[in-house]
Amino acid sequence: MSRTEHIEPFPFPHRDGLEPLPEFARLRREEPVVRVRLPSGDTAWLVTRHADVRRVLADPRFSRTRATRGTGPRINRTTTLPDSILAADPPDHSRLRRLVSPALNARRAEAMRRDIAVLTGDLLTALAPRPRPADLVAHFTRPLPLTVICDLLGTPRVDGDRLDAWDDAVRSVTALTDAEVMAAVEEMTGYLTGLVAAKRAHPADDMLSALIAARDDGDRLSEGELISFCIVLLTGGYGTTSDRLAGLVHLLLEQPERYELLCREPALIPGAVEELLRYAQATVGANLRVSTEDVVLGGVTVKEGEAVIALTSSANHDERVHHRPDLLDLTRDTPSHLAFGHGAHFCVGAQLARVQLQEALSGLVARFPTLHAAGAPDWKRGQITRAPRTLPVGW
Repeated sequence: MSRTEHIEPFPFPHRDGLEPLPEFARLRREEPVVRVRLPSGDTAWLVTRHADVRRVLADPRFSRTRATRGTGPRINRTTTLPDSILAADPPDHSRLRRLVSPALNARRAEAMRRDIAVLTGDLLTALAPRPRPADLVAHFTRPLPLTVICDLLGTPRVDGDRLDAWDDAVRSVTALTDAEVMAAVEEMTGYLTGLVAAKRAHPADDMLSALIAARDDGDRLSEGELISFCIVLLTGGYGTTSDRLAGLVHLLLEQPERYELLCREPALIPGAVEELLRYAQATVGANLRVSTEDVVLGGVTVKEGEAVIALTSSANHDERVHHRPDLLDLTRDTPSHLAFGHGAHFCVGAQLARVQLQEALSGLVARFPTLHAAGAPDWKRGQITRAPRTLPVGW
């Protein structure tokens, strides 16, 4: 394929909702690897088909380190957290993963299920007497994962609003200026530095204390690695989970028969969560990777030093992999997806996110079988994800 002369700006124009984006479908058909221009002014190759996306995410020649250090291509000109697990390649990434995985593995996530179910019940009990319509984001889909991550890290719950504001800033693509994003990162780093110092002096029964003490053959996380991982947890463990929960509930209420099905058959919820994650085109961008050598990808030669964006939300709708991918089928057999990534950077907190989504939906259908949309949501704009900022509901 010859390189196109016209370079489209990316991200594409905002659309409310979580339905499949026509731009992604067109690119999968016509230009599965296409050059785009980023807000920074740099260019990158946008990858939309399932096989190519998986390859980029698994192939060590597409480097996260090259995309976060030095003067290479960037989405924005903002702080890139070079000590972050998200910015590392093996073997550094493998070392960091060994140190942090025990704090977020499947067994620990399952051990938290009961407490998450109790918290879900408490939030829904507090919601029940509120005037209707009520905003489900403010009263449920935001406070549930925010409280979980605060308790997990050992952060005071009263600091939740500050953490929420920082999270919004860190995940901005065009919503805030680069200077505003960097100011938020600096504030959050200062806060977390103080928290780490307090936990080091007085360890508690929380994950941050466990991470401070974590060792692997005499190795431990550095101060910068600790702070960066806390930021990753806040943006991924809270922000992304909160957005996904709000989006999943929106999709269920958008066509009431979907919600009614889960009310009648709550045993479908674990599989339904996977199908909702596959269907929802919530992620409209991705972390950059930079090629360490010339690689032929989807018929295009990606040259050494060029950036690549692998769109998992487009891959989840690839007609070559999924039967009728634009149909949301809550009874779909074992719906596979790339919503949590693939390869070395597969989301370390995926199981904790699953537990929260499953318990949240289970609590909702049990407590509010007549839950329904009571107005149009307000949508977040200019971030790496599409998600409702408000979700008016009645019951």
